[in-house]
Amino acid sequence: MGHRANAATFDFAEVLPKEIETHLKAAAVISMGSELNEPDMNISNGLCDQVLSLSETRAQLYDELKIKMNTIAPNLTALVGELVGARLIAKAGGLLNLPLFRAQKKERATPNCGLIGDASLVGEATPKNKGKMARSLAAKIAVAVRCDAFRETQDDTVALENLVKLEARWSSLEAG
Repeated sequence: MGHRANAATFDFAEVLPKEIETHLKAAAVISMGSELNEPDMNISNGLCDQVLSLSETRAQLYDELKIKMNTIAPNLTALVGELVGARLIAKAGGLLNLPLFRAQKKERATPNCGLIGDASLVGEATPKNKGKMARSLAAKIAVAVRCDAFRETQDDTVALENLVKLEARWSSLEAG
C-alpha cells in the first residue's frame, strides 16, 4: 500500500474480507498518525519482506520435517506428532537411544510433563489427569519407538492401535 494516501485506491481483497477493507479505508482517511518518510518506508518494507521470507522458510522446514519424521519414525509421529517426536529424538540423542531414555534419578523438582506435555493427548487432559496421561503416553512412546527402530517394515499400525487405547484411557480418566 505504501503511504496512507494510497489506502483509498489500494485493493485489499487478496488479504482482507470486504467489511474489514471498508473499515480500514475509512480509518486511513481520518488517521492522525504522522506520515512516514521514504527511508523509513523502505526500512519498513524491508522488514516486512524478511518476515514473509522467514514464514516461507519455516513452512518449508516443517514440510521437510514431516517427510523425514514419517520416514524415520512413523509410529512415534502418529502418537505425538512431528515436532514433539523430533524434539524427543534430539533430546535422547537418536532414535535408538529413545527407548532407553530413563526417568530422572536425582531427587529434585521434575518438569510438569516435560517434552511429552506438548503432545495433543496430554494437552487435552484436565490438569488433574495430565500426569497420568503423560505416563501412559510415555509407555506407548517407548513401544512405538522400539517398533520404529527395530522393525523392518515402516508403518504406523502399532501407533494407531496404541492411540485407540490411549484415547480410551483418556475418556475413562475424564469420566471419573
